[in-house]
Amino acid sequence: MMRANLVRRVPLALGMGVWLFAAACSSSAPPTTGIVVSISPTTAYVPVSSSLMFAATVSGSANALVVWSVNNVVGGNATLGFIESNGFYRAPAAVPTPNQVTVTVTSQYGASEHASATVTIVQLSSTAQPVQVASGQTISNINLQVSALTPTLSIYAGGTCSGSSCTTAPTGAQVAQGSSASIYLVGSGLIAGTVYSISGPASDVAVTQPAGAQFGQTVNGTPTVTFDISVSAQAVPGLRNIMVSNPATGELSVFVGGLQIATPEATTP
Repeated sequence: MMRANLVRRVPLALGMGVWLFAAACSSSAPPTTGIVVSISPTTAYVPVSSSLMFAATVSGSANALVVWSVNNVVGGNATLGFIESNGFYRAPAAVPTPNQVTVTVTSQYGASEHASATVTIVQLSSTAQPVQVASGQTISNINLQVSALTPTLSIYAGGTCSGSSCTTAPTGAQVAQGSSASIYLVGSGLIAGTVYSISGPASDVAVTQPAGAQFGQTVNGTPTVTFDISVSAQAVPGLRNIMVSNPATGELSVFVGGLQIATPEATTP
């Protein structure tokens, strides 16, 4: 009888040992969430007191909530620039030292799931510089001082052209409903092959893609481009973003509020 009880207990002890070993192995394995966070654009060049909208995507989880920070400061601050919960970044009023900051978007599911972008803050100049336009003539009305450090694709300033004269404004261009205009941009990476678009319904603004002599440069070598748009008479008035993308590299640059669609009455002197 005692021998039979001993035989039955041995398999039980062996089974418990296997179970404890398996539990120890499973508890030591690092957890994997499978969440991937990305940010766009990954590089940006923002003048002081100007703004840029960043976009974040979260895959691998139904929880798409994220936290935005600048140099690891949630929401940023007056020195680094502020960033809102939707990714809207506003540069500081003065160029920080160093003049590059890191914008990071982090999944609320875990701090290890994040993506970052490098933002270079630049100072606007107080004097106008000559600008080379498509016709080959030079005019003056670009208030920009370009740093030697430039990312591949960024918009520095925008405005409109009339004939051979192009002008820029802090908020870009204003075009009335039912009107057409020649949009003028200054930035880096504005080369043949880049694609230009306006945010909002495609039926509101038709864009004619630039080519050839529509690509130029300022006297200090900064690339420029002009392209034509036609605003529908039924277009909803308000701010739109001017967007440039490079299909070859996947880069995207956004001039937040670069186009103001106004009613005809609002543009009448």
